[in-house]
Amino acid sequence: MTSGFLTRFLSAIERFAHRHSLLVVFSSLLLAVLALWVTAQKLTFKTGRGDLVAKGLAYVERYENYREQFEDLDGMVVVVEGKTNADMAGFAEALQKKLLTQPQLFSKVVHKIDTSYFRSRFMLYLDRGELETLTSKLEDHQDFLESLNSSPGLHPLLASINAEISSGMVDSLLSDFLGEEEEKKKEDEGDLNLLVRLLEEMNRFLMGETSYRSPWQSLFKGGEESLREQGYMVSKNGDLLFILVVPNDDETSFTGYKDAVEKARQLISETRKDFPDVTVGLTGEDVISSDEMVTTQSDVEIASKIALAGVALLFIVAYQGVVKPLLAVFCLLLGLSWTMGFTTLTIGHLNILSVVFTTILIGLGIDFGIHILERFKEEREQGNEILTALQKTLQGTGKGNFSGAITTAMAFGAMVLTDFTGIVELGWIAGWGILFCMVAMLLVLPALITLEETWRKTSYTNKKTAAVEQSGIIDKIFDHYYFIIGLCIILVLISSLALKDLRFDYNLLNLQAKGTEAVQYEMKILESAGRSAWSAAILADSLEEIQEKEDQLKALPTVARVESVSAVIPKHQEENAVFVREKLAPLLNDLEVEPEDADFSWKALNKTLKRIQFKLQGREGDELSQVKVAGDLVKNFREQSQKVEPDLAKQRLENFSQLLFTDYRNLMDELKVNASAKLVKLNEIPEELKKRYISQKGKFVAHIFPSVDVWDQDERKKYLNDLRSVDPDVTGTAVHMFESTRLMTEGYVNGGIYAMTAIIIYVSFLFRNLRTVFFVLLPVMAGSIWTVGIMELIGLKLNMANLVILPLILGIGVVNGIHITHRYREEEDKNSSVLGKSTGLAVLLSSLTTMIGFGSMMVADHYGVYSLGLVLTLGVFNCLVASVTFLPALLKLSTDRGWKV
Repeated sequence: MTSGFLTRFLSAIERFAHRHSLLVVFSSLLLAVLALWVTAQKLTFKTGRGDLVAKGLAYVERYENYREQFEDLDGMVVVVEGKTNADMAGFAEALQKKLLTQPQLFSKVVHKIDTSYFRSRFMLYLDRGELETLTSKLEDHQDFLESLNSSPGLHPLLASINAEISSGMVDSLLSDFLGEEEEKKKEDEGDLNLLVRLLEEMNRFLMGETSYRSPWQSLFKGGEESLREQGYMVSKNGDLLFILVVPNDDETSFTGYKDAVEKARQLISETRKDFPDVTVGLTGEDVISSDEMVTTQSDVEIASKIALAGVALLFIVAYQGVVKPLLAVFCLLLGLSWTMGFTTLTIGHLNILSVVFTTILIGLGIDFGIHILERFKEEREQGNEILTALQKTLQGTGKGNFSGAITTAMAFGAMVLTDFTGIVELGWIAGWGILFCMVAMLLVLPALITLEETWRKTSYTNKKTAAVEQSGIIDKIFDHYYFIIGLCIILVLISSLALKDLRFDYNLLNLQAKGTEAVQYEMKILESAGRSAWSAAILADSLEEIQEKEDQLKALPTVARVESVSAVIPKHQEENAVFVREKLAPLLNDLEVEPEDADFSWKALNKTLKRIQFKLQGREGDELSQVKVAGDLVKNFREQSQKVEPDLAKQRLENFSQLLFTDYRNLMDELKVNASAKLVKLNEIPEELKKRYISQKGKFVAHIFPSVDVWDQDERKKYLNDLRSVDPDVTGTAVHMFESTRLMTEGYVNGGIYAMTAIIIYVSFLFRNLRTVFFVLLPVMAGSIWTVGIMELIGLKLNMANLVILPLILGIGVVNGIHITHRYREEEDKNSSVLGKSTGLAVLLSSLTTMIGFGSMMVADHYGVYSLGLVLTLGVFNCLVASVTFLPALLKLSTDRGWKV
């Protein structure tokens, strides 16, 4: 578009706006209302990170295929911590029931798996050495077991323990026969683990407790194992219990899972009232994403309001008037409305990147109005009538506005050429948004000015003398242009040293608001359970194939753990079944427990406890020894029994004895069932477990958790390379996220390159002079390098949120150069600085309003939004400084040297 044609085009627009002011205003307003109505009816939100990438990419298709076959049970995870297993299990049961009452929010809740199938086959999971040890100890303790079975009761059990204390055989009598996995070290005083557990429970029941906790179970698997044996999902160290929840997504809301997350937290809070000693948190990929969306939405809404109010206030103060700045703000709102409608019609949704476009456009879109109003004011103060002032404004500043809008739109438009859908959509929306704001300012604002000036009969004072004096001061400053140029070059050279140290933070968790519960519990799971929401997955066609791949994966240094269905298939179950049938079954079949308990005697029980206390005296050792603990428990029981009414104490302990030996009989029955157990078969395992690891199409999956910091780029590459050495088609949330991060980074970098290329081509076509092109681009080049230097100085890193600065700052920074160079070319007196005219003030104001627009994001709790606001504010500030120092000094140098610009 040639300069002459552009001049005629802008003049025609102005004449139309001036002559048909009411038509322009009302039709524009009607269009805005229609756009907002369409937006309210049709616009949706896509809040997943998966929505930011193109669907046709190979890694995306692999991930979608994986997700179609295997449900994501890690999207929402309730993490439970408690002092006792009973509290943790009780909370899990209570919360699960409440969550299931909300099917509209939660499609599935998994808090435990039915383990009865495995409990009846646990011997098949032991290795040969453990089976032989168990057999040997059953043979050694046949007499004790037969004695206990013939007279089952609390007093006979304690009497037998008393008889064995001195020989150090107590705990082995039952823990060994029940298959205790770990060999207990025998000390001189004997291992009194069973006695300690019995006394703890006896003390509890004596004081009125009624909830039974099995000492047999404690000996059988240990405290943490009892929860796992019951089917609860617990961490490796037993500190955490997990409840897996599948939330329903609300696609009509930007915050996606917000309702489900809020309801889950409400139900957790209600349930905790009944379990005060339990600590509970909510995490998972969907929860982290929802919290991020909620925080971002709130931050963007607040930032947009602050930006709009701040821009309007600054404009009013600087313009020394209220009406016209508000008219410009009104035109900005029109442009935003048109953009919303256009977005709805062309894309139909916003994503987690494009949602910030309103804040971006508020800071950039108002710039066109600033330049128009400042130039119009200058023309009116020089005595020009309304139409003449408007024509000169658009023929002068209008060119800069048009060119600036085109370059900024091109910077955003270049992002459309990238392979990352999130960036493409942001570039598309923001690019067209800039053009809509420009149209509103070039067409609607002149119409509003015409109406306002006509109705209010606005008068102006000739300020030409003051302007000349101001320009003179500025000219004196730039008489020292060599010093200014030299200083700017030195700052560029110093700042450029920081380019080699520019750091990038790949950790998406660092973008969240500080103290976010979901992030804290994600890290706690990673530390305590060795697992994370960011895991990889490998698919296979058979059990043999998945076992082979699992063995290879476990050998990799970057892999912490692998989970698959192969873990439920005992490796040597056929051999174990034969051994159990031939060696263990005969021993167990001979053990018959009497159906009736021995008569309970409170008096005999106390006598036996007195004997035990006497035998333990003098052998206490240190404070942590079992003898010391057991002695204290016996002493406490005997003291407390004196404070409880005898009949009541007897009744309480008799109840405990009945529960104890009912449990014992069940365990004996379970051992006998194990002695004749059938082999574990895939088609018989619990359905919930099968669905997690075997798809309906017959595909097997292995989930792989990293042992390295996957947020470190080098460690991440090692992890992915290791996995791909086993299977090139590895997928999962970790792979999807890592590949998307790579594409996003490349998208912004490529977007910056495309934007710079397009801007250079356009500016070259516009000015057709290499020196002029260099001068126009100088502010953004110098400002960008200075920004990098400041970032290094204050320790600010680039991240996935603020990386958008690469293409964005190019479009913003080059506009100042265009306006100043256009005005320089327009002026006949080249010795008088452009900064002393309305253009200088307009450049200052437009940059300040842009800084307010971006700076408003620094109130955000979300660190990603905050860092984006900070980096862009620094970038715009540095481009402004370069525009009002470096560029004018070079223009002054060109004038003195007679160079054509």
